[in-house]
Amino acid sequence: MKKVIIISIVCCTFMLSCSNSCVIDSEFKLFYFNMLDTISSYGKQFNTDKSIILSEERCGRFSDISDYMKLLTNHELRYTIIEQPIYQKLSDLESDIFDLKNWYEENKCGMTKAKADSIVKSKK
Repeated sequence: MKKVIIISIVCCTFMLSCSNSCVIDSEFKLFYFNMLDTISSYGKQFNTDKSIILSEERCGRFSDISDYMKLLTNHELRYTIIEQPIYQKLSDLESDIFDLKNWYEENKCGMTKAKADSIVKSKK
């Protein structure tokens, strides 16, 4: 009788642990972290005392990505717009990247590119 109870407990535990597994979509992860890299590389350019003028294409790409991230994550990025979007402090950029990485960790299970696109589209 003890064996039957032990086997039942082991089976139940195994079934419960399987149902709580997290499925991470590698396509979405790559897409998301590419956007983070773009935000980071764009923002780090302003960590200088020199005046920087960026191309319309680069500013447009940053704006598109930051808009997408705002709609997906509900996180208001800390950049300022003065002729072009800029990060006035490196700490603001670092805080944004930290917050966006945390959002990913909290939402990575089951998130796909199609699901993310659907969320963004529904908020536009």
